Amino acid sequence: MNKETVNNYKKIFIYFLFFMALYACVIYFNFNLKYLLFNAGLSFIPYLLTSFCVNMKNKGLVCVPITLVAVVFYPNTLYMFTDLIHIRTSEFYSYSGGEMVYVMDYLNWVKLGVTVLLVLISLCLCFESFINILKIIRCYKYKFASFIMLLLFSAISGVALYIGRFLRYNSWNIFDIKEIINYLIYNTTQNDHMLIALFAIMHFIVILLFANLKSH
Repeated sequence: MNKETVNNYKKIFIYFLFFMALYACVIYFNFNLKYLLFNAGLSFIPYLLTSFCVNMKNKGLVCVPITLVAVVFYPNTLYMFTDLIHIRTSEFYSYSGGEMVYVMDYLNWVKLGVTVLLVLISLCLCFESFINILKIIRCYKYKFASFIMLLLFSAISGVALYIGRFLRYNSWNIFDIKEIINYLIYNTTQNDHMLIALFAIMHFIVILLFANLKSH
Protein backbone atom coordinates (compact mmCIF):
# COMPACT_ATOMS: atom_id res chain seq x y z
CA MET A 1 0.00 0.00 0.00
CA ASN A 2 1.62 3.23 -1.17
CA LYS A 3 1.72 6.55 0.66
CA GLU A 4 -1.07 8.13 -1.45
CA THR A 5 -3.44 5.24 -0.71
CA VAL A 6 -2.71 5.47 3.02
CA ASN A 7 -3.38 9.22 2.96
CA ASN A 8 -6.67 8.64 1.13
CA TYR A 9 -7.82 6.16 3.77
CA LYS A 10 -6.80 8.61 6.49
CA LYS A 11 -8.92 11.34 4.90
CA ILE A 12 -11.91 9.02 4.62
CA PHE A 13 -11.54 8.12 8.30
CA ILE A 14 -11.26 11.78 9.38
CA TYR A 15 -14.32 12.86 7.37
CA PHE A 16 -16.32 9.95 8.76
CA LEU A 17 -15.14 10.71 12.31
CA PHE A 18 -16.28 14.34 12.03
CA PHE A 19 -19.61 13.23 10.58
CA MET A 20 -20.21 10.76 13.43
CA ALA A 21 -19.35 13.47 16.00
CA LEU A 22 -21.96 15.77 14.45
CA TYR A 23 -24.40 12.87 14.25
CA ALA A 24 -23.90 12.28 17.98
CA CYS A 25 -24.61 15.98 18.69
CA VAL A 26 -27.86 15.87 16.72
CA ILE A 27 -29.02 12.77 18.60
CA TYR A 28 -27.82 13.91 22.03
CA PHE A 29 -29.43 17.35 21.86
CA ASN A 30 -32.45 15.99 19.96
CA PHE A 31 -32.10 18.59 17.20
CA ASN A 32 -34.57 18.47 14.35
CA LEU A 33 -31.74 18.01 11.86
CA LYS A 34 -32.06 14.38 10.81
CA TYR A 35 -32.73 15.49 7.24
CA LEU A 36 -29.31 17.17 7.26
CA LEU A 37 -27.66 13.96 8.44
CA PHE A 38 -29.34 12.10 5.61
CA ASN A 39 -28.26 14.65 3.01
CA ALA A 40 -24.72 14.75 4.39
CA GLY A 41 -24.67 10.95 4.30
CA LEU A 42 -25.54 11.05 0.59
CA SER A 43 -22.50 13.29 0.08
CA PHE A 44 -20.27 10.39 1.11
CA ILE A 45 -21.50 8.15 -1.73
CA PRO A 46 -19.62 9.83 -4.62
CA TYR A 47 -16.55 10.34 -2.44
CA LEU A 48 -16.35 6.72 -1.30
CA LEU A 49 -17.05 5.34 -4.78
CA THR A 50 -14.47 7.54 -6.49
CA SER A 51 -11.93 6.91 -3.71
CA PHE A 52 -12.39 3.18 -4.27
CA CYS A 53 -11.58 3.60 -7.96
CA VAL A 54 -8.63 5.91 -7.32
CA ASN A 55 -7.12 3.41 -4.89
CA MET A 56 -7.49 0.46 -7.28
CA LYS A 57 -4.21 -0.63 -8.87
CA ASN A 58 -5.87 -1.83 -12.07
CA LYS A 59 -8.90 0.38 -12.62
CA GLY A 60 -10.19 -1.35 -15.75
CA LEU A 61 -13.83 -1.45 -16.83
CA VAL A 62 -15.11 -2.03 -13.29
CA CYS A 63 -14.60 1.67 -12.54
CA VAL A 64 -16.81 2.82 -15.42
CA PRO A 65 -20.18 1.94 -13.82
CA ILE A 66 -18.89 2.90 -10.36
CA THR A 67 -17.83 6.34 -11.60
CA LEU A 68 -21.14 6.84 -13.41
CA VAL A 69 -23.03 6.12 -10.19
CA ALA A 70 -20.71 8.54 -8.37
CA VAL A 71 -21.49 11.24 -10.94
CA VAL A 72 -25.24 10.69 -10.45
CA PHE A 73 -24.87 11.23 -6.70
CA TYR A 74 -22.23 13.95 -7.03
CA PRO A 75 -24.68 16.94 -6.92
CA ASN A 76 -25.72 15.83 -3.41
CA THR A 77 -22.38 17.15 -2.17
CA LEU A 78 -23.39 20.69 -3.12
CA TYR A 79 -27.09 20.29 -2.33
CA MET A 80 -26.35 20.84 1.36
CA PHE A 81 -25.68 24.48 0.54
CA THR A 82 -29.40 24.92 -0.16
CA ASP A 83 -30.27 23.46 3.26
CA LEU A 84 -29.07 26.68 4.85
CA ILE A 85 -32.55 28.08 4.08
CA HIS A 86 -33.80 26.20 7.13
CA ILE A 87 -31.89 28.47 9.52
CA ARG A 88 -34.43 30.68 11.30
CA THR A 89 -33.35 34.11 12.48
CA SER A 90 -36.10 34.02 15.13
CA GLU A 91 -33.97 31.49 17.03
CA PHE A 92 -31.24 34.08 17.47
CA TYR A 93 -32.91 37.46 17.83
CA SER A 94 -36.22 39.31 17.77
CA TYR A 95 -37.36 42.93 17.80
CA SER A 96 -39.06 44.45 20.82
CA GLY A 97 -39.95 48.13 20.97
CA GLY A 98 -37.87 48.77 17.85
CA GLU A 99 -34.75 47.24 19.43
CA MET A 100 -33.00 43.99 18.62
CA VAL A 101 -33.16 41.46 21.46
CA TYR A 102 -30.81 38.46 21.27
CA VAL A 103 -32.01 35.01 22.28
CA MET A 104 -29.40 33.88 24.82
CA ASP A 105 -29.86 30.13 24.38
CA TYR A 106 -26.58 28.33 23.78
CA LEU A 107 -28.37 25.37 22.19
CA ASN A 108 -29.38 27.55 19.25
CA TRP A 109 -25.71 28.25 18.60
CA VAL A 110 -24.80 24.58 18.95
CA LYS A 111 -27.48 23.79 16.41
CA LEU A 112 -26.16 26.48 14.07
CA GLY A 113 -22.62 25.15 14.44
CA VAL A 114 -23.73 21.59 13.66
CA THR A 115 -25.64 22.81 10.59
CA VAL A 116 -22.73 24.84 9.22
CA LEU A 117 -20.22 22.04 9.86
CA LEU A 118 -22.41 19.46 8.10
CA VAL A 119 -22.62 21.78 5.11
CA LEU A 120 -18.85 22.34 5.26
CA ILE A 121 -18.16 18.59 5.31
CA SER A 122 -20.37 18.14 2.24
CA LEU A 123 -18.56 20.92 0.41
CA CYS A 124 -15.22 19.29 1.29
CA LEU A 125 -16.55 16.00 -0.09
CA CYS A 126 -17.65 17.89 -3.21
CA PHE A 127 -14.08 18.98 -3.83
CA GLU A 128 -12.57 15.62 -2.92
CA SER A 129 -14.99 13.76 -5.20
CA PHE A 130 -14.29 16.13 -8.08
CA ILE A 131 -10.53 15.66 -7.71
CA ASN A 132 -11.01 11.88 -7.60
CA ILE A 133 -13.05 12.01 -10.82
CA LEU A 134 -10.29 14.01 -12.49
CA LYS A 135 -7.80 11.35 -11.42
CA ILE A 136 -10.00 8.52 -12.67
CA ILE A 137 -10.40 10.07 -16.14
CA ARG A 138 -6.72 11.12 -16.07
CA CYS A 139 -7.35 14.87 -16.26
CA TYR A 140 -5.73 15.68 -12.93
CA LYS A 141 -2.82 18.16 -13.22
CA TYR A 142 -3.81 18.97 -16.79
CA LYS A 143 -5.09 22.51 -16.33
CA PHE A 144 -7.08 22.94 -19.54
CA ALA A 145 -8.77 19.52 -19.30
CA SER A 146 -9.50 20.09 -15.60
CA PHE A 147 -11.03 23.49 -16.38
CA ILE A 148 -13.31 21.97 -19.04
CA MET A 149 -14.42 19.30 -16.56
CA LEU A 150 -15.04 21.98 -13.96
CA LEU A 151 -17.30 23.84 -16.38
CA LEU A 152 -19.13 20.61 -17.22
CA PHE A 153 -19.65 19.56 -13.61
CA SER A 154 -20.69 23.09 -12.64
CA ALA A 155 -23.39 22.96 -15.32
CA ILE A 156 -24.49 19.49 -14.20
CA SER A 157 -24.58 20.58 -10.55
CA GLY A 158 -26.53 23.74 -11.37
CA VAL A 159 -29.26 21.80 -13.15
CA ALA A 160 -29.25 19.00 -10.56
CA LEU A 161 -29.60 21.40 -7.60
CA TYR A 162 -32.54 23.11 -9.28
CA ILE A 163 -34.17 19.73 -9.92
CA GLY A 164 -33.52 18.52 -6.39
CA ARG A 165 -34.48 21.64 -4.44
CA PHE A 166 -37.45 22.88 -6.46
CA LEU A 167 -38.77 19.89 -8.41
CA ARG A 168 -38.08 17.60 -5.43
CA TYR A 169 -36.45 14.78 -7.41
CA ASN A 170 -33.67 12.67 -5.91
CA SER A 171 -30.59 11.06 -7.42
CA TRP A 172 -32.38 7.72 -7.69
CA ASN A 173 -35.03 9.37 -9.88
CA ILE A 174 -32.52 9.25 -12.74
CA PHE A 175 -34.86 6.80 -14.48
CA ASP A 176 -37.42 9.63 -14.74
CA ILE A 177 -34.93 11.56 -16.85
CA LYS A 178 -37.32 11.90 -19.83
CA GLU A 179 -39.99 13.53 -17.66
CA ILE A 180 -37.41 15.82 -16.04
CA ILE A 181 -35.94 16.93 -19.38
CA ASN A 182 -39.40 17.69 -20.76
CA TYR A 183 -40.12 19.87 -17.74
CA LEU A 184 -36.82 21.72 -18.08
CA ILE A 185 -37.42 22.38 -21.76
CA TYR A 186 -41.07 23.41 -21.68
CA ASN A 187 -41.81 24.70 -18.16
CA THR A 188 -38.81 26.61 -16.86
CA THR A 189 -38.75 30.40 -16.84
CA GLN A 190 -35.98 32.98 -17.06
CA ASN A 191 -35.90 33.08 -13.26
CA ASP A 192 -35.40 29.31 -13.21
CA HIS A 193 -32.49 29.69 -15.62
CA MET A 194 -30.97 32.30 -13.33
CA LEU A 195 -31.27 29.92 -10.37
CA ILE A 196 -29.55 27.16 -12.34
CA ALA A 197 -26.77 29.56 -13.33
CA LEU A 198 -26.40 30.70 -9.71
CA PHE A 199 -26.01 27.12 -8.47
CA ALA A 200 -23.51 26.39 -11.26
CA ILE A 201 -21.47 29.45 -10.32
CA MET A 202 -21.59 28.36 -6.66
CA HIS A 203 -20.11 24.99 -7.59
CA PHE A 204 -17.46 26.65 -9.74
CA ILE A 205 -16.42 28.97 -6.89
CA VAL A 206 -16.42 26.22 -4.25
CA ILE A 207 -14.06 24.04 -6.29
CA LEU A 208 -11.72 26.96 -7.05
CA LEU A 209 -11.65 28.08 -3.40
CA PHE A 210 -10.76 24.60 -2.14
CA ALA A 211 -8.20 24.19 -4.93
CA ASN A 212 -6.60 27.46 -3.87
CA LEU A 213 -6.45 26.30 -0.25
CA LYS A 214 -4.92 22.98 -1.27
CA SER A 215 -2.22 24.69 -3.33
CA HIS A 216 -0.79 26.50 -0.29
